[in-house]
Amino acid sequence: MMDRQIVCLCIPRFEVALARLDAPSLRTRPVAVASAHASRAIIREVSPEAEDAGVIPGLQADRARRRCPSLQLVPPNPTRVAQAHHALVSCMIPIAPIWESFRPGHFYLDLTGTTRLFGATCDTTMRLERDLTSRLGLQAVAGIGTNKLVAQMASSILTPPQLCDVRAGSEQDFLSPLPVSILPGLQGPGGSALHTRLIDLNLQTIGDVSDVSLEALETVCGRWGHRLYQWARGIDFLPVVAPEASLSLTHSYLFEPDTIDYDRLLGGLSCLLDSLCHDLRRRQRLCHRLRLTLLFSDQLTVHHSSVLSTPTHWEVDMFPSAQTLFRRCFQRRVRVRSLTIRSNSFRPPPEQLSLFPSPALEEPQALPRPHRLALALDRLHTRFGMKVIQWGRSHLASRLD
Repeated sequence: MMDRQIVCLCIPRFEVALARLDAPSLRTRPVAVASAHASRAIIREVSPEAEDAGVIPGLQADRARRRCPSLQLVPPNPTRVAQAHHALVSCMIPIAPIWESFRPGHFYLDLTGTTRLFGATCDTTMRLERDLTSRLGLQAVAGIGTNKLVAQMASSILTPPQLCDVRAGSEQDFLSPLPVSILPGLQGPGGSALHTRLIDLNLQTIGDVSDVSLEALETVCGRWGHRLYQWARGIDFLPVVAPEASLSLTHSYLFEPDTIDYDRLLGGLSCLLDSLCHDLRRRQRLCHRLRLTLLFSDQLTVHHSSVLSTPTHWEVDMFPSAQTLFRRCFQRRVRVRSLTIRSNSFRPPPEQLSLFPSPALEEPQALPRPHRLALALDRLHTRFGMKVIQWGRSHLASRLD
């Protein structure tokens, strides 16, 4: 069986790299990405120079300036990030049969079986890195491995422009000296407690974890035991998922400034449901599963999922489940930066919807009043945009603390 050839190619500190590309005077200065005009602005991303001065993501901008008086604050530019991300994608498509983006500027490429077309995976990746530098001015790092885990671990220990190729069979030897904190599962909301438990057991490196039996890991770490056992040995069966195969709808709401106000947070959640349900009705799909993610000011993310008892594409039916998810996620007294809602399980409607609805053929009394109102809002939103008219609870999201 042919070994997989997975590449994890990343532009480290993507927003900082774009800011320096647009303003060359920032290349040697400490830079941080944060809203310069919002009160209590939170640092989103920092350059290596700023990090050396003690500035880290999640720090308030005024405290960051006290630690590093020469710090240059750059406001977030989502449009520029999206444009650069699409430019990167255009460079990947001719080379990678399957690629997956897990965040802007970060990609998994599955180059399995392309050796006869493009040459060795290492050479192909190196040419791609040079192409990105010459065409876009962005320097990348790349890790190559037989699975996504090893490739990501390899890319995470590099500085641009570098490449690390972990050959098949050497995964465990490569991972063994690395600290356990580098594992992706220990960087989420539940990971800090697990990391503390491993350190308490003097399991400092991935090699220390690999020396422990599966039974012992399951006894100490519960459901994480089997996963840690595989990760410590470089085992990961997750495939690279092409965008077309990743059938999901995702919507995000960014609070400016970050907030802890409960009504504002519920208003943001309502805005997300408005956009999601509008998309679902336009695509003639019913949502079966919801996933809600909260990003806090200190960069911690919390997420929970829920399966709807009845698939739906109506806000009024979906809001109670979404509100329950929000209460499960919002357990910390820390300001929230953004909400993200995702639906990745769809059902077709029970009957064929009309492609070109005609008022003469519609039966206005066939649907409950909230559903008829949602359809009326859909027509307004399609013509004038989502902000032309909103539900009252959605309007609370724009209220200042």
